[in-house]
Amino acid sequence: MELTKFQKLMLAVLAGMLALFSVLMAVLRARPGVLFEESLLKITVQDGRTVYSGRAHGDPVSIAVTFPTNFERDVEYTIGSEIHDVCRVFYPTERIQTEHGDSVGGILVTKNGETLFEGGYDPEAEFGFYDENGEWTPSAGLGVRAHVSGDPWYGYETTAAGAVRFAFGPDTSARGDPALFGMAVFLTALLALEIVFHKTLFRWRHWAARDPEPSEGYLVLERAGWAVFAAVIAVVYVAAMTEIY
Repeated sequence: MELTKFQKLMLAVLAGMLALFSVLMAVLRARPGVLFEESLLKITVQDGRTVYSGRAHGDPVSIAVTFPTNFERDVEYTIGSEIHDVCRVFYPTERIQTEHGDSVGGILVTKNGETLFEGGYDPEAEFGFYDENGEWTPSAGLGVRAHVSGDPWYGYETTAAGAVRFAFGPDTSARGDPALFGMAVFLTALLALEIVFHKTLFRWRHWAARDPEPSEGYLVLERAGWAVFAAVIAVVYVAAMTEIY
């Protein structure tokens, strides 16, 4: 089967995209970080403390966690030049009987010397906060704020859940969505098959006709469609690289 120059060019473009984005995907997935304000913070351990650092909304961010005692973890937030919060997480304190009939360790979270949250905490649950009476309090794990144009930090507040998350070691994420990348690879293979076997596929679609052959006008439109489809695939690849997963 002899391929035209345009077919060879399109296959080379597809192969190049596949190779380039496969390398990028491997590199990005090998560099995990911690998700904070839609950005990834890198993790470093220095002199017995863990530091999460990077940039968010264009400002430098540093979240340093130290361990003064076995029952205390200090979390220091420094965001740009405007936000500096020091949170202390004491856990476990006296156990609390929950409304579900079991008990969880008590927890006390302070921010800049003032109590931010006091109650019970279940580290195995995503919103495992209970008030002092043992009632489930999922709102302690939520932070809601409005966004104002030109000020991405408007309404930002360091929450108890955020401090607890960093105090106990947050889950890591990385750029690059494997599922979206897999879809892009599938579309690449699909387009490559269409390019190589386009005449065979044309005959299958027009099986009822005798010796069907595509016209020159059809081939021009088909080549344009390949280019558009390749551009769409490139967009999917880029989206897969930028997603945090």
